[in-house]
Amino acid sequence: DWLRNDVNGDKRMGYERANEMQKQIRSELVAEDYDKLVSRMGEYNAAKFVESGIAGIPSSQTYNVKCIHAHVADHLCRSSQSNNTNTSTEGNIIGEHALNILQNQRGVSTLGNDVCWQQCSLRHEQLPSDWNYVPKKNRQGLRSTRQRRKERREED
Repeated sequence: DWLRNDVNGDKRMGYERANEMQKQIRSELVAEDYDKLVSRMGEYNAAKFVESGIAGIPSSQTYNVKCIHAHVADHLCRSSQSNNTNTSTEGNIIGEHALNILQNQRGVSTLGNDVCWQQCSLRHEQLPSDWNYVPKKNRQGLRSTRQRRKERREED
C-alpha cells in the first residue's frame, strides 16, 4: 500500500532509480567478462541478466516489489550516511522504508550487535561457541538436494 498510494510519484521514481542503479552496477561488474557470461547463459539470458533490476526484476516490471532483503542490502550498501536514514535519493527507497518499519514501528535494532559480525566476516574463523545463523526456511530443500547428490554419487 505504501508504494501504491504514491500520489506524487516520488516513491515510484525512487524505486525505478534503485532498479536502474542496480542495472548499471551489474553492467559494470560483468563488463570485462561479458563473453564468459554469454558462453554460460547464452546471448538472450545474459542480456536479460544484465538488464534486470534488484533481485532479477525485469525492467518492464518495476511495479513488482519482491525480495525486501535485497532492497535493504542495496540501501545499506549504497547509502552514504552511516545511520542509513533519510537517504532515499542515494540509497534504495524500498530498503529505507523496510528499515524504518523495523526500527520505528517494530523496535528492532538494525545496527547489529556485538557478535553478528561473525556471520559476515570472511576473516573470522568460526568457533563452536560463536553465534551462527542457521536458515530454517529452506531446510527441507537443502536436505533433498543433499540426498539427491548422495544418490547420484552412489549410482556412479
